[in-house]
Amino acid sequence: MERKIGEMFEYKGEWYQCVEGTGCYQCAFNQDAVTCLADNPHCTSRSDRKNVIFKRLEKVGKPITVKGGTFQKLILDNCSCANCVFNVQNKQCYKNSYIDGPCYGDEVWVEIKQNKEDTMEETKLNIKPFSLEAAKAGKPVCTRDGRKARIICFDRINGDYYKIVACVTAFDGDFEEVLFYGIDGYIVDSQNPKDEDLMMLPEKKEGWVNVYNSLGVVTFSHNPYDTKKEALANVKPKYYVDTVKINWEEQP
Repeated sequence: MERKIGEMFEYKGEWYQCVEGTGCYQCAFNQDAVTCLADNPHCTSRSDRKNVIFKRLEKVGKPITVKGGTFQKLILDNCSCANCVFNVQNKQCYKNSYIDGPCYGDEVWVEIKQNKEDTMEETKLNIKPFSLEAAKAGKPVCTRDGRKARIICFDRINGDYYKIVACVTAFDGDFEEVLFYGIDGYIVDSQNPKDEDLMMLPEKKEGWVNVYNSLGVVTFSHNPYDTKKEALANVKPKYYVDTVKINWEEQP
């Protein structure tokens, strides 16, 4: 999920803010030069073409529950009432109706909602684990978050792991970025899933079949034909009803 600049969000029990910046060393999700603690912070190939980092926000006190909601106070640089959940259209604050105590200049209230991982639902995309053999055979591949990927080579000379080079479509679809993968399809030498990991995309197929109806029993020609003309050329007149186009997906 691509976060807007200035947006605050909860991730694994901690609060972060997306801000403009360059360099993994400045980001709260950075562990070392090649390892990111987030599944995918979407800090590169953004639709707004900007560089961002993520700042971890300090909590003030414990969460409180009022009016059926749970709220947490945070310390925020360059804080304004517009950042606060209790602000109404940048004009009126209604926290005092529910919460005792003042708000200082660098503090802001946020609502804690049910935690949902920002990971792609692979079942909706119907993608399958990466297969080196299928990819080499020309079967379509994509990233774990559903972006198109074109494999350029499988034998990059660089060492032991990053052998696969692929062009991956950016989020706005206007350009491709070049990424490097292990032969297992992972973008990082670990088994922790990342949104950029390579996956196998079912191959969409289409064809034509002849439909027959014999005494109320509907049957079809055994195998789809590549074209309607070819299907019509193989029609068996008895019990023939129609020639229809069908679509299906073939798994790698």
